[in-house]
Formats: sequence, structure tokens, C-alpha cells
Amino acid sequence: MSIGKKAGKGFVRILQRNMLEKLMGLTTIVVLARELTPYDFGLVSITEVLLYLISVFGTTGLSEYLLAYRKDDVKETFRAAFWFNIVITIVVLGLFLLAVPFWATFQHEPRIKNISFIVGGIFVFSQLAVIPKAWLSRNLMFDKQVKIQTPFIILIPLGKLFAVFAGLGVYSLIVPTLLLTPIQTLVFYRATKLNPGTHLYTGRWKEIYHFTKHLIGSGLLRRLADHGDKFILSKFLGLSMLGIYNIAMQMAELFTTQLIMVSNNILSSVLPKYVNDKHKFYNHYISFLKTFSFVLLPFLGIMLLTAKPIILLMYGPQWEAAVLPMQILIVYSALRTVTSSFSIVMNSFHMNKQSFKVNLLFTPVHLIGSAIGAYYGGIVGVALSLVIVRAAFYNWRIKLTMDAVEKPNVQWYKDLYPYFVSITIVVTALLIATRYIQDTVNSFFPLALIALTGITVILAYNIIVRLVFPGELKYISTFLGITYPGVQRPFNKIYGVHHL
Repeated sequence: MSIGKKAGKGFVRILQRNMLEKLMGLTTIVVLARELTPYDFGLVSITEVLLYLISVFGTTGLSEYLLAYRKDDVKETFRAAFWFNIVITIVVLGLFLLAVPFWATFQHEPRIKNISFIVGGIFVFSQLAVIPKAWLSRNLMFDKQVKIQTPFIILIPLGKLFAVFAGLGVYSLIVPTLLLTPIQTLVFYRATKLNPGTHLYTGRWKEIYHFTKHLIGSGLLRRLADHGDKFILSKFLGLSMLGIYNIAMQMAELFTTQLIMVSNNILSSVLPKYVNDKHKFYNHYISFLKTFSFVLLPFLGIMLLTAKPIILLMYGPQWEAAVLPMQILIVYSALRTVTSSFSIVMNSFHMNKQSFKVNLLFTPVHLIGSAIGAYYGGIVGVALSLVIVRAAFYNWRIKLTMDAVEKPNVQWYKDLYPYFVSITIVVTALLIATRYIQDTVNSFFPLALIALTGITVILAYNIIVRLVFPGELKYISTFLGITYPGVQRPFNKIYGVHHL
């Protein structure tokens, strides 16, 4: 089977897994949101922020290193990485537990200490699973990954429901994960039959660190940016507002998070194989983004237009304050969708230093913007700041990506603008239309309104692409022929590609 077909099959399998994970998580969170308070969600979130910031010093870049490694001594490299990972994980856990008492005092919440021990345990076993997961990804064995993870995707959410009704309160968000993650990690090692041996290969650790050092710097800055706004929100507005913001972000990324994880998983395994042919590298990269945008942007448009009925239907009126932030964050989510593979391109060409420079400037600008936004506009201000600052820096990322593949910067925009123009027209038209029929819209049952809006957006979007940008459909059809041959034929039939 060709690399393209393996990648396509892997994408489908991991997408199915992630959609199941999202469905189970969403179903669980609907129940938990009614049993727990926004403060509870904020409490767990602010505890995780500390771990994310500390863990970057030891955990960032290891998987990327193993996937991008090009020499023949792969098994020895994985053994060295295994022991390097063990030592670093223990060090990070120790630093985290030392910092916990100070973090709990700073946040004025003693329960952070108990939560931290649970979160720390989850971190250890999740980190140990990095090595076998990287082995499976490197060998394009995505089917095996999915088979291992699927039972736990079902069991962990069910465990959370059992825990909340058993009266565990805020701990129901994390205890089931702690109990099941070690079992999953053990299954990963048994499936890959990785035997690290007793030789530590300490001589190879410097090589690993040399690759990851810029990723560590970039990772620290990225995590400061990703979680710094949560810290700012908690201090300016309290943990309850942080809980609401988290729900808004989770809903804004309902589709994108899982799809981005899948795409990055596949691309990080496939793209490094084409670094010696930049033309082919870019064709694979942009073909994926075109197809990704074509499929995903309509769903983001639907989410933006139906944010209020979705929040009220799923979480209830106590979460209504999440509606406007969710709509704003969906714009960020759309931009993130088409730029998330930036780090993969940089890693493929060993240009990690470039991504570090971007994050070095972005992080302080973003945090200052978040503080200003929180002070003047609450969670809405933070969301607006995120979109504005990210949009500016995403353009820099795009330039570096195109420089890496030796293409003109404007080519990226030419390749993707049809999809953004099409969805912008549809969303704008429907927003204007609903203003004139607001009373009628409000009379609809939320589920009916979501369904009606969804059908309208999908039909209108596809009609615009079919009539105005027919050449894009040919491009997508060609990509499907390489990666998903079984999908190409129905796609061509539905869109009449051969008649364009």
C-alpha cells in the first residue's frame, strides 16, 4: 500500500476514533455541567495550567524527534528515548509537586493539592505512552492505535458519570482517567512489543535534547500563551468565569480539535518523507488543507450561527454567558484549522528555531492583550484579543511555511481563499436574514433551529463552491483519488466533477 493510501486510511481510522471520543466527551460533559458548577470546571483547569507549564521542560519534542528521525538505528533511538523519557517524567513530576503548595496558596483554594496528585498521576502514565504511540505513528500503524484506544474512550467518560453520581464532585472529572490511563499505557507497550532493555543509552540523550531544545522553548511560550489567558481570567474574573470560558472554548473547538489532532498525527508521519522534494511536499500539504477547509468550514459556520441554542440545549441557562465568547472563538478556531500544521513543516525541515522566534514575540503580546481584554471586556474581551492577536501572527507563520517550501507567500492565500470567501458569504447572509425574522427564529425549538440552519449552510456553501470555484472540486477529487479512492467516486458523482 502506498504512503498516500496508508495516510488516508489512517486519517479515517483516527478520525473515527476522535469523533467517538468527542461524542463520548460531549455526552458526558452535558451531564457533568448540570451536576457540577462553573467553579468546579475552573478549579480543575487552573490546576492543570501549572502542570502544563512545568511539563514543557521535559516532555516537549520527544514524539516529534522520533517521527522526524532519518537514520537507520531506529530501535536504538527508541530505547534511548524511552529511558530519557522516564528520567524527565520523574523530574517534571517532582517539580510539579514541589510547586503545588505555592500554587494552592496563590489561588486561595486548598483542594488544588488533592487534585494535583491525581493530575500528576495522569501525567506520568500519559507521558510513558508517548514512546509506543510514536512507534505506531512512525510505522503508519494507525489501525492498531485506534483498536487500543477505543475501549478507553468509552470507559473513561462512563467512569466520570459513575463518579459524579457516586458523589465525588469535582474529583469525578479526573479520578476515572487516573484509574484507566495506566492500563491503556500497558496495553500500548504490549502491542508494540518494544523492549527498552536495561542499557540507558545516555550518550544519545544529548542528541535528543539538541533536537528538542528549541521545541522546548517554543512549547513553553506556546503553553504560556494557551494557558496564560486562563490564569489572567482566574485572577481578574474568578474561577467561575474561567469555567464558562473553558466551555466556550471547548464548544468553539468541538470539531476542530479532534480533526487537527488527526491531521497533525498523519502529517507529522507523512510529510518528513518528502523533505527532499519540496514541490511534492507542498502539494501534499496544500491538498490536505484544501480538503480540510472544504469539509470543516461549513460546520464552523453552523456552530457560529447556532451558538445560543446549542449552549442552552446542552448546558442549560446557567451557561448562557458562554454564547458570545463561543461565537468569537469560532473565528479563531477557523484560522487555527489552516495554520496548525506550521510546527510540522518546521520540524520536517529541522527549522525549529524559526517557530521559537514566532512564539517568543507572540506570547507576551497575547498575554498583554488578554489582560487588557479581561480588564475592559471580561471573557468577551479575552476572546476578541485572542482572535486579533492570533490572526496577526498566523500571517507570520504562513510566511515561514512558504519560505520553507520555497513558494511565494501569496500562493498560500490563493490556494485557500475560495473556501473562506464561500463560508463568509453564507454566514453573513444568514446573520443579516435572521435579524429581520428574529421573532420567528426565537419561536423554533433549539434542535429544529440547529438542524434547519445546518441544512441551509451546507447547501448554500456547496452551491457557491460548485458555481464559483469549480476548479477546487477537481483539486479535491484528485487528492481523494490518492488517499481515499473509495470516496472519490461518490464525490465526483455528487459534484459532477467530470462534467466541469
